[in-house]
Amino acid sequence: MKNIYDIMLNPVRMRIIQTLAVRQNMTATEICEKISDVPRTTLYRHIKILLDNDILSVISEQKIRGSLERTLAINTGQIVKHNTLENAVQNAFAFLMKKYAMFQDYFNDENPDPAKDKIFLNNTILMTTDDEFDQFLSELSELLMKYNYEFSKERKARDISIISAPEEK
Repeated sequence: MKNIYDIMLNPVRMRIIQTLAVRQNMTATEICEKISDVPRTTLYRHIKILLDNDILSVISEQKIRGSLERTLAINTGQIVKHNTLENAVQNAFAFLMKKYAMFQDYFNDENPDPAKDKIFLNNTILMTTDDEFDQFLSELSELLMKYNYEFSKERKARDISIISAPEEK
């Protein structure tokens, strides 16, 4: 099995995981309806990869008109199993390298236009207590969910990454 984060950090697979995180469980057909801007065959291929690597699991199966419809859910146990202190540095590195590769691909393209595409980097130091930071994270989560709209022709996917880094010594 490949590194779990290499598997999960693919943009299509991340959208599948995010969609399931909101709804708890869905059929592949429902996922295809929610992520309608990605071809159905591509979604099924990525769902298979997530299933093959135990990131998703089948929680029920039902025969419908001669085909088997499976209801899927995130296998949080598998993800938590890899989210250990021993794997922390490797996980952070995989995450950062994936972001680096995305920027490298973007800027190596023929005509990158960061202003038009609203590409930016930001670093902010917050002075908070643990309780205040927990409140900030809760509100940030609500804000991200509020603006997580379904696909339409007017909308484009925007990859937002937020990192809480260790304090510099």
